[in-house]
Amino acid sequence: MDNEGLSGTIPPQLFDISQLTRLDLGCGNAFGCGNSISGTIPPETGKLSQLGFLRLSGNSISGTIPSETGKLSQLKSLGLDSNSISGTIPAEISKLSELEWLYLNDNDISGTVPSQLNNLPLRRCWLGGTNHFACPLP
Repeated sequence: MDNEGLSGTIPPQLFDISQLTRLDLGCGNAFGCGNSISGTIPPETGKLSQLGFLRLSGNSISGTIPSETGKLSQLKSLGLDSNSISGTIPAEISKLSELEWLYLNDNDISGTVPSQLNNLPLRRCWLGGTNHFACPLP
């Protein structure tokens, strides 16, 4: 659904699709984005136990990263970059033992980065941009 002109909030019915393996509502091309998803990341996201790819990049998502995200045991890629997400990185993210790509850059996230992220098989981890992390970073 990348760049399809979608707007509004993430519909709650989406979290009833138990076999969903990929959710891409993000924007990711050099020509701009047609999507404008707003609202928060619902805690029900944690119900998507088969999800391997979640991208909400480049929208108008606000609020915090729900701790329930740590229940996505199959997740390999998490892209929440370029939104208006605030708060901290929940420690539960470090439970994502399959996570290889983590994009949280260009939000308003602060606090310390959980040192447990070092234990994940991350190939790429982008945290910078407009975030405000306390040093030292792990």
